[in-house]
Amino acid sequence: MADDGLERFEAALGAISKITSEDRDLVGARCPACGASDFVKIADLFAEAAGRLEEQPGSADAVREGGMTDAQIVKKFSPPRQKSAAGRVLAVAIPLSAIAFYLYRRFGDTVGQSAIAAAVVVTVIVLLTTLRRLGDEYYHRRRRWNSLFMCRRCGQLVAS
Repeated sequence: MADDGLERFEAALGAISKITSEDRDLVGARCPACGASDFVKIADLFAEAAGRLEEQPGSADAVREGGMTDAQIVKKFSPPRQKSAAGRVLAVAIPLSAIAFYLYRRFGDTVGQSAIAAAVVVTVIVLLTTLRRLGDEYYHRRRRWNSLFMCRRCGQLVAS
């Protein structure tokens, strides 16, 4: 009797972990191009190809899954990277600091210090909003990259 309750509890925890898990496999799926059901996760494919290129650089031209070489796989399926916010922040900070410097020299301490404070506040706001947007975009691209699968036979990409 005690084992029956334990089995139901384990089954419930297993169902919850399947619902909340981000590791989704393609079970029973067929390739839309060739009809095969043999898929490989893009993240795993990239890691294997990059490892083979490090171990055996001379085998970069050997044809692998989906009719692609290791060099093609590494180039095409590299993981997304986080973009920098420095360009946008500098594009805002430099003109604002030049304007604040001009106002400081032209109108004196009170107006100049107010302009400097406003320039700092605007620059910080631009920095924070840019970091948030770039972070959201990165995590979206990363989630998409982690959910892509490729047919081993024909190279067709399928999202889970």
